[in-house]
Amino acid sequence: MFAALLLAAALTNVTGVVTFARPDLPFCFVCDEAGKTWRIENPAQVPLARGTALTARGTRELSEKRRLDTEELVVRHGKTPPPPPKPLSIPALFRRLGYFGDIDLYGAVFVTEGLLRDVNRRQKTTQLLVGEGACNLQVELPVPLEGDLPDWLRLGARVQVTGALAYTSIVNMDTGERRRIENVELIPSSTEDVVLVERAPFWTLRRLCALLVSLGALSLLLVVWILSLRRMVAKRSAELAESVRARETARIEALAVQRERLRLAADLHDGFQQYLAGAMFRLKAAFNYLPGGADKCRAQLEKVQDALQHTQNGLRATLWALNEESEGPESLPDLFRFAARRMPHWEGVVTILCKGTERKVVRRVALALLLILQEAVGNAIRHGAAKSVVVEIAFRPKDMLLTVSDDGCGFDLAAATSRGHYGLETMERRITELGGGMTVESAPGKGTMLVFRLGL
Repeated sequence: MFAALLLAAALTNVTGVVTFARPDLPFCFVCDEAGKTWRIENPAQVPLARGTALTARGTRELSEKRRLDTEELVVRHGKTPPPPPKPLSIPALFRRLGYFGDIDLYGAVFVTEGLLRDVNRRQKTTQLLVGEGACNLQVELPVPLEGDLPDWLRLGARVQVTGALAYTSIVNMDTGERRRIENVELIPSSTEDVVLVERAPFWTLRRLCALLVSLGALSLLLVVWILSLRRMVAKRSAELAESVRARETARIEALAVQRERLRLAADLHDGFQQYLAGAMFRLKAAFNYLPGGADKCRAQLEKVQDALQHTQNGLRATLWALNEESEGPESLPDLFRFAARRMPHWEGVVTILCKGTERKVVRRVALALLLILQEAVGNAIRHGAAKSVVVEIAFRPKDMLLTVSDDGCGFDLAAATSRGHYGLETMERRITELGGGMTVESAPGKGTMLVFRLGL
């Protein structure tokens, strides 16, 4: 009998209006006739909605919360408007809950807003973390892992949430003493209870961190590039300085060579040229003193006169090369043609050709090639008795060829090499100093061909 009385005393009837219900949860919140909020367990998953009037009979949980383990649930006909949600900020809500919670707030429906700070996708639900200042509130949406969330639901967005308040009370099981509350959450009825107030700014914390990391990496790469550029510039500056020094040295040497050539040309003109002119004058005078029957003597003197004239012409060509090297055009073929016009004994004998796309040749190199050409043509005319000398300049992608071929008598190349040939040695020395090479093809009675190769 005593046990039956205790059981009857524990049974409680709750009559009121549903303020919160969700199909996926086995409970609902009901506001009774006294304005108190109860959590009514609904294990049978009876379809309920806000405003539904009902009567529940069951056992009240032995705690400070109003929770009813339902044995019987009766839904009454008609709907009663539930109390409107209570507007409250998140910090004010936490102040009212305090350390141990507030029974009058548990299960009540609130509307609040804050910044979306985290989105946690779970198997059956999606948990949001909405906060304001140092206070954070959990919001559990009925959206499973594979479900779609609104596009605007991004970290940093400001949202308004309407839902029932719930929390967990920590109690010492030995003494029954309450310690604290945790897992404070607001449970919305559906995703429609979460409304966008302000979209998330573009520059979220994650994006700012990514930007800072990218800027740091870019700065590091920039520093490495600048250091590499500085080393490259220093190396290039040293190379340019060395090149400038080399060019200056070459310029000074060229000036010294030019002065020496001018001195040598002046000595030759004032000395040997005058001696040759005097010898020619005396030889012509000697013809007037020859008796009438001295034909053999006259013939020998004429040969001497021809030899002296030939020597005088060669000396004049040498003096022109030594004394007037600064004259003439910049183009190598035009420079050769200019020199040919200054040599009377080349007229009608020398033909100058050019093949390929002409490229600029350094003046010092062009003058050295001109001296080589004078020596080659002079040898062909003097020693080979050539009637035709063809000079061909061939410009190629990486080098050039200077070919001098004649129809003279030619010579034995092996014999000339063994006993030495000053003209060939001079030409080979000049082209070698320029970094090139020379090849010779000749045979008695077949003319001569000289090929000079020079890199550009």
